Amino acid sequence: MLTSTREDIQLWTDETGTPARLVWRGERWRVIDRPTENETNGALWATWRFTMRSDVDHRTVVGDVERTAHQWAFIAAYE
Repeated sequence: MLTSTREDIQLWTDETGTPARLVWRGERWRVIDRPTENETNGALWATWRFTMRSDVDHRTVVGDVERTAHQWAFIAAYE
């Protein structure tokens, strides 16, 4: 099921700038696959898609995030 949203998040990247872990809705998540940077096609901000696992109950979600000028935003979840 797709859940569209737009929520500011805390996101940490690895040394190459690829998303590695995040806090979403007060819960810690870890990226468990190889994130894919989506084609921008002229868009102002870069977006990424990846599978993430909750540190609390080990749920998995495919998430889309967007990097704006000063913040990361969570924009969609596929459960």
